[in-house]
Amino acid sequence: MARQPAPGTRDRILDTAARLFTEHGVRAVGMQRIVDECGCGKNLLYREFPGKDALVVAYLARFRAAWAEQVEQAIAPHAGNPAAQLVAITEVAAAQVNEVGYRGCAFRNCFTEFPDHQVGRFAADHLADVRAQVAALTRQTGSPRPDVLADQIWLVIEGMYASAAHPGGERAGEVAVDLVARLTGHDDGGSGSRGR
Repeated sequence: MARQPAPGTRDRILDTAARLFTEHGVRAVGMQRIVDECGCGKNLLYREFPGKDALVVAYLARFRAAWAEQVEQAIAPHAGNPAAQLVAITEVAAAQVNEVGYRGCAFRNCFTEFPDHQVGRFAADHLADVRAQVAALTRQTGSPRPDVLADQIWLVIEGMYASAAHPGGERAGEVAVDLVARLTGHDDGGSGSRGR
């Protein structure tokens, strides 16, 4: 009978992979390095993840699930107020770029590294879903040009993720939240993340 992996092994591997991918980029990190740093053994790693593609998709899937949960929690108190929900989504994104050690969005980085690959497609699907959620909310705002508003908000969010990863981008999250609040007419000063 094959020995079963210890509980939490999969998460431990994903934790190690996430750290290495964040620090060095997905392409630069080989499976052997993950084995060495995780101390899990090659057979165990490949039992959990048949190959690097599967590992990277699992790494992204974990982020995708966390994003969905964070967004749901953020927008729930603003049911029926799409402008506030759009600001709340931007605040979730801003919290990500404000994390210590932020080096770019995992989805955007993976799409850039692997645009025509399973990993890139998974990343693109997530980004498309988020953009669709933004667009759906802008259609509920009563804006005379909801598609233009959606494009503007998406450009702000994209710019925030890019700017925060580079020198001088320390205030990108705060500025993005303020811009989305202004674009949606939700600039009421009620959010602690916005200055007046």
